[in-house]
Amino acid sequence: MFAAGRWAKAFIEACEGGTGIMNDDAIGRCEAGFAVIKAAFYSLSHLHNPVSGSAAAARFNGFLRTALKKCGYTDRESGVEAACAVIFLLIQRDLFQHTGLLISKIDELLLEKRNILTVLLDCAEKPDDSFLEAIKTTLKEREGVRDVRITTVLRPELLGGYRINIGGKREDFSVLGRMKQMELALTEGLRPAGRPCFG
Repeated sequence: MFAAGRWAKAFIEACEGGTGIMNDDAIGRCEAGFAVIKAAFYSLSHLHNPVSGSAAAARFNGFLRTALKKCGYTDRESGVEAACAVIFLLIQRDLFQHTGLLISKIDELLLEKRNILTVLLDCAEKPDDSFLEAIKTTLKEREGVRDVRITTVLRPELLGGYRINIGGKREDFSVLGRMKQMELALTEGLRPAGRPCFG
């Protein structure tokens, strides 16, 4: 099983230069390296044949480093160097097909390091900008984060309102959610105390 979290953590630690400190410079290095990983994943995932093994890893690594030097990057930039090493190892160990998972995990860890909260917002209809800004402001204050990144998903089955999903927690402010709460309250109120519903 591919341990995307462990790979992502190792990549970020390499970008921090072994200091364990995520300052603005380290964030810049991580983002530069992260862009390289995403570009390599995009390029290689569009090939007809899978790329794997030590020889393929060495060939692609040489191609990647040549392309990066043409763009002005040097081997001394730890984020880019870490990205090249990660890509090399993924190809060499025939794990490149898991790079999408790695990208998601790196993105998640970078947001966490930058104190940015990610939120999934289920809405019955498309929210306007002022509503989204109000949610961001409320969550920034409540959660003590620097910023909030909201992904909106339209869910007409909610009948109105919205649900906020943060990590494994859900706050339901939808019409459907209120109806379910009402149904539960009414059902509980109809049961005789200490006796099962049926029988």
